Amino acid sequence: MEIGTGLDGTTFAQTEYPPDVVESNAALGALVRAMGWPPSSAQAYRVQARERLAGISPGGVLPRSPLAREITVPLPDGSMRARVFDASAPTGLYLHVHGGGWAVGAADEQDSYLEELLHGTGQTVVSLDYPLAPERHFPGLLDDCEAAARHLLEHAGRDFGVAAATIGGESSGANLALAVALRLRDRPAAVTPRALNLCYGVYDLTLTPSARNWDDARGGVLTTARMRWYAEQYVPDPADRLDPAASPLYANLTGLPPALLTVGTEDPLLDDTLFLYARLLAARSPVELQVVPGAGHSFNMMPLSVTGPANAAAHRFLAEALAA
Repeated sequence: MEIGTGLDGTTFAQTEYPPDVVESNAALGALVRAMGWPPSSAQAYRVQARERLAGISPGGVLPRSPLAREITVPLPDGSMRARVFDASAPTGLYLHVHGGGWAVGAADEQDSYLEELLHGTGQTVVSLDYPLAPERHFPGLLDDCEAAARHLLEHAGRDFGVAAATIGGESSGANLALAVALRLRDRPAAVTPRALNLCYGVYDLTLTPSARNWDDARGGVLTTARMRWYAEQYVPDPADRLDPAASPLYANLTGLPPALLTVGTEDPLLDDTLFLYARLLAARSPVELQVVPGAGHSFNMMPLSVTGPANAAAHRFLAEALAA
C-alpha cells in the first residue's frame, strides 16, 4: 500500500481501498450507530465507550502491557497520573496525549500502540492521564496538560535519563499536544520538544467543512453530531471555540519544531489536517504530511493493512528528529 506524502494531484487519486480498511470503516460505523446518540451523560458514555473498546479487543479485554508502570506527576494544584513505558537506553522522552474527544479515553487504552512507539523510536513513552471534560474543561484541562508536560520536561534528565523529547497525540490528543507545544514555544522548558507527531487531530472547534458534513452513512467512529458534542464538553462557551488555545488552526504557528501530520482520506477531520498543513507551510514551520488512502478515524490503533506502514513512517520521523 502506497501512502501519499505531501499534497499534490496524486494525494487523492486512489479511489479503491484495501478490503480490510473498507470493512473496518463500515463495521465501526454500524457499531457507533447501534450505540445511539446523544449519550445521557459524559460519565455514562465513558463507561459505554470503554466497554465497546474492550469488546473489539482480542479476548474481549483491553490489552495491558507488562512494560507499563504508573507514576504521579505533580501539578501546581493537585496531580496527574501518567503511564510510562521505559526504554532500556532511551533516545528521548515521548510525551503522549491520548484521544477521546476530551471527554472519554484514558492513558491505558492504547498500550499496544505505545509499545510500538517505544520499540520503533527508542524513546521512553509517557502518556498523560489528564482529567476529562466536562468536569475539567477549557482552559483548565489544557493548563493541566501543559503543567504536566512542563514538569516532565524539566525533570527529563533526572527522572528518565534523557536530554531530548518529542510530543504527539491522536484526535483531541493531537489538539492538546499542539496547544501545549505552542505554549512551550513561548515559554520553553529545560528540554524543548524536537518534533510533533500529530495524528488526525481536531484543530478547529467550530468545525472545518469535512467535519461539518459527515453523517452516520459515511461510516467510521466519528460523525458531525459527535464532533459537536465533544466540542461542547471541552469548550462550553461557543465564543471560546475560536480561541487559538482551543483551536490551534488560528494560532501563530511560527517557530514550532518539525511536525508530521497523519490522516486518512475517510476521516471527518481530514480538512483539519489539510488546513493545518497549509498554515504550517505558510508559517515556515517544518511540516510533513501523510495521507492514508481509505483510512478512517483512529485507524492507526487498529490491526489494518495500512496501519503498519503509517506507524513505521511516524517512528522514522521521530527517530530522525532526535538524531538531527
